[in-house]
Amino acid sequence: MAIMITQRRLQHLLALVEHAHFGRAAEALDISQPTLTKSIQALESELGVMLIDRTRGAVAPTVFGELVIRRSRRMLTEEDELRREIALLAGVETGSLKLALGPYPSVTSGYAAIARLLARHPKVGVAAHVAGWREVARQVLARTVDLGIAEISSVENDELFTTERLPPYYGHFFCRPRHPLLDGKPVAPQRLLAYPWIGTRLPPRVAGGLPGPLAAAGTIDPSNGDFVPAVEIDVPMQLGVLLAGSDALSIASLAIMERELRAGEVAVVPMTSPSIQAGYGFIYLKDRSLTPAALAYMAEVRAMEAEFVEREAALVVEFVDHAEKPGSGGVDRKR
Repeated sequence: MAIMITQRRLQHLLALVEHAHFGRAAEALDISQPTLTKSIQALESELGVMLIDRTRGAVAPTVFGELVIRRSRRMLTEEDELRREIALLAGVETGSLKLALGPYPSVTSGYAAIARLLARHPKVGVAAHVAGWREVARQVLARTVDLGIAEISSVENDELFTTERLPPYYGHFFCRPRHPLLDGKPVAPQRLLAYPWIGTRLPPRVAGGLPGPLAAAGTIDPSNGDFVPAVEIDVPMQLGVLLAGSDALSIASLAIMERELRAGEVAVVPMTSPSIQAGYGFIYLKDRSLTPAALAYMAEVRAMEAEFVEREAALVVEFVDHAEKPGSGGVDRKR
């Protein structure tokens, strides 16, 4: 009986080469190491060549293995695309959705919109994860996700992508209560640079507008022009904890920090002018049709982002306009 070159065996080969170790690859595949070994041996037997070099103390593909790997990736991608096209015909009720979310949109609407989508369409399968905004674009280009939501400035003029900007709003700087910047005067942007910043990477469109030199705030990545905060984090969460007991500053929206603001755990730095504007939106490939599940999800995100911006505007009146009004008690929090 002939041994078939199955999708499963090809996936086993790709995992083995990726992890360069039978034990680690088996663990990642959630199978036993003997099962993985037998699968690779069966594939080699079917093809009549050695795919893996086992003689150098490390797992590495032979020249035949490299050929099979290249072709396998294309074959598996084509199969995924076929399944995806079938899902398009099946519609949203039985469809699936793969998402890559940038740090800030994951918190503002990304995950919450999944909950709304599932409430309306409980049979939709969703896979979502958070990645840096550059990585989101790379995953969309590699077709490993259907849709990304992230900073769009690096791809909005790229002919391979379609982008849709979501409603903008300004980020604000936050600090601990009784911070030296809360001295009763609006703060010029240059003064912010004397303190470490906590946040995710900022794109060149923002980095280029920062008043230099950057001092304690962070650095510019020479490879791509990103601003790298002194304390770089993956997602804007637990910022109040990070600010406590230090003079560091964080960048976030008022809605994200609302609980900490009302609890008196953080304060808004009163600025002489608006600081950093959000610039994220949808990212997907021009030559790839969106599934009904993706379109339904986008509608939920648009609705949530509109609600978020409306909430942000109300919080500006409550926390920012009040704090920056001369003579108000909102600036001097030393007492």
